[in-house]
Amino acid sequence: MMSTANAANEPLRVRSVFDINSAFCAIKTNGVLGMDNRDSAVAGRGFGSSSTNALLFLENGENEITAEIGALGWFSKGNNGDESRSVFKPDASCKVALTAFKGEQSKVLSQLAIAIGQDGIPYAQPSEKTDEAEEVSVMKIPAQQIEMGHFPSNYLIDNYFPTEMNLYQFTKKVHLKNIPEWKWTKATPFTGKTEQIQALKIAYLDLWHLFAEKNDVKIKQYLNESLQAWALTTGNSIDEIYNDRGFKKDLKNTSFEIRSINWNDYKIEVMNKGRMVRFVNKSDPTISPLSYTFKDDDGDNSVGYFSPIFSFIDGKFIPVI
Repeated sequence: MMSTANAANEPLRVRSVFDINSAFCAIKTNGVLGMDNRDSAVAGRGFGSSSTNALLFLENGENEITAEIGALGWFSKGNNGDESRSVFKPDASCKVALTAFKGEQSKVLSQLAIAIGQDGIPYAQPSEKTDEAEEVSVMKIPAQQIEMGHFPSNYLIDNYFPTEMNLYQFTKKVHLKNIPEWKWTKATPFTGKTEQIQALKIAYLDLWHLFAEKNDVKIKQYLNESLQAWALTTGNSIDEIYNDRGFKKDLKNTSFEIRSINWNDYKIEVMNKGRMVRFVNKSDPTISPLSYTFKDDDGDNSVGYFSPIFSFIDGKFIPVI
């Protein structure tokens, strides 16, 4: 994609670089959420400017980048009707640029820039490129909805997933090459068969037992495929990636206790043409069956969780992200 003598030994990094203003926006790569600014939206700000690792979810050939934008009013705790809650601020915007980095070089592979039109409806601003591959599809879709009662409410944030919220989903296709051949590209797609669901539960339970035992060595071994992918896409070592996981510190906490799994509290989320899958909590989809409690530095009760993404490879589910 980009090669010079100086960059030869540098890892290829592909990141979604985004900038969000006065709105809620979720950035996805091949249907997998990379980042959103939900915390900022709940706080009433609706800002966000950063980047997220997209290379993990990309493959050689056709890919999709997606930006989903919603009005900030949905997160208001007032009793306003849906009509006023769905009104965008005139300056609301969401921009994402799928960008390749190699050494000190960078190249924008594809981008989406969403603004608000005179009619108050989001639209994709024209790109400098006008070829067919740059066409953007747009759909109005319901935002992710929740059911209360599946996780202790004292750990949840009010209106984190607003009821009946709508989003405008913008998607653009991008064709890529020189992407690593990730194992998930060969995964057997998830179809929802009973045997697959049971196999996915077993994969979670295997990891759950390792967490319950605080078996740091075996947890690291179990996550080997995902750790290798993260290391390859960041240039960091497997040890650095693993040690940066939030649960690594929490496992050392004497108050650490893994929460039991009630499968009725979770639903299956399928991504990337069925090749990636995970369980998410029905009351807060950011929470995984691999959740635990511990006392923080102030002695307060806290909850943590680890949310891997699995793929069905060689007859079993393994964490790939």
